[in-house]
Amino acid sequence: MTRQNSSSFSCIDLFAGCGGLSLGLHEAGWNGVFAIERDPMAFETLNNNLLREGASHRAYDVWPAWLPKTNHDIVSLLKDPTFRKNVASLRGEVALMAGGPPCQGFSVGGKRDGADERNTLVFQMLDMVDLVRPRVVLIENVEGIARRFVARPGEEKSSVADAVIERLADLGYTGTFQVLDASTFGVPQARKRVAIIGVADCPVDARELKSMFVDAIARAAVNVRQNWGLHPTNDVSAEEAIHDLHGGLRVVCPDSEKFDSAKYVKAESAYAKAMRRGARTGTVPNSHRFSKHGARIEELYQLAHDTQPPGRLSKQFLLANDTKKDKKVLIDRDKVVSTITTHPDEFIHYAEPRNITVREMARMQSFPDDFHFFGRYTINGPRRKLDVARCSQVGNAVPPLLAEGLGRAIQEILSRMDSKDVNTTPAIARKSNASVAATSCAG
Repeated sequence: MTRQNSSSFSCIDLFAGCGGLSLGLHEAGWNGVFAIERDPMAFETLNNNLLREGASHRAYDVWPAWLPKTNHDIVSLLKDPTFRKNVASLRGEVALMAGGPPCQGFSVGGKRDGADERNTLVFQMLDMVDLVRPRVVLIENVEGIARRFVARPGEEKSSVADAVIERLADLGYTGTFQVLDASTFGVPQARKRVAIIGVADCPVDARELKSMFVDAIARAAVNVRQNWGLHPTNDVSAEEAIHDLHGGLRVVCPDSEKFDSAKYVKAESAYAKAMRRGARTGTVPNSHRFSKHGARIEELYQLAHDTQPPGRLSKQFLLANDTKKDKKVLIDRDKVVSTITTHPDEFIHYAEPRNITVREMARMQSFPDDFHFFGRYTINGPRRKLDVARCSQVGNAVPPLLAEGLGRAIQEILSRMDSKDVNTTPAIARKSNASVAATSCAG
């Protein structure tokens, strides 16, 4: 594995979650300044893997003394005059401000409520942009951020992505966005995401920036795959991703004594070997706790294995078998898995009648096995809206291989601009970049 020579590539990660974006940017050669995450469980995972001394993927060596290294709420921070003064002192010193604000308000898998207060968090991020003035802004989110909300029948409003690009233009950034598929970067998952970028004092208009971004992403995807020894174009199947995590000796789960885990079997695929990071056959993976299924669920899962084709189980099958879940996916071992959510019980393992584990979810998201997760495994009921258990940390994360690709692509764009390898456009033409982006960047 190789990293870029990146002494000038400093970054801030907002809405950092457990650290998928930070990890990928770190692998691409970006140097972390600080990261903001509200939830204490997610921050514990972030801290243990990326922040503390001796962390396996330490990515933040210059954390400012004025920011306590604990969980923080960005809304509260931005109301604090002292914080605003301190963060503004970084103006001109940060190359990239990146983040993936909570996506539930505009997820196509949810209610898509245009009035959802979580939609405003992306604009809290832009308030931070205004204070720090990084050279580049990166906002990663669900595909729904680029879709228009319908407030009333017959009335359409612009998408959140359109509004973000307009606000970036007000701040002096040329913006564009692109819809990405995580599987392109070697992630064994058909996860569609939107990446919005904004470049300060950009020497090209939005159309040219869009073209540069598309080209850089294509090259970055190949480079990421080469970096981890993966095939340059073939998808990584579910079986290639997690085949070494099942079939081994069942043991007591090290951090949950009332549950089983299993030891590694031999890794055969290039992807499994890359994710193992040297973990030995016969040892126990982190966060590989098996759910305890009742007899009825085991029978349902076995019946699905025996009678149903791989993929999302039909509503007729679920109703006929008296399950309250309206989504269950029998994983196809020969294909990438569908988008990993925060619910492991939505996915039935392809070889065993059980849910997938948090570690198997993490493999599907491209987290390496030496990235350990902390906090409770699962949370049900009202606390689910307040706390972020391990399964939610994984499901909400940016896939690290996708994040690495974004980091490499942005480096290429900056290098081209610094070398003046761009088609410059008169400044008067660039003033219309927001409207151009809205019409030309639908992905």
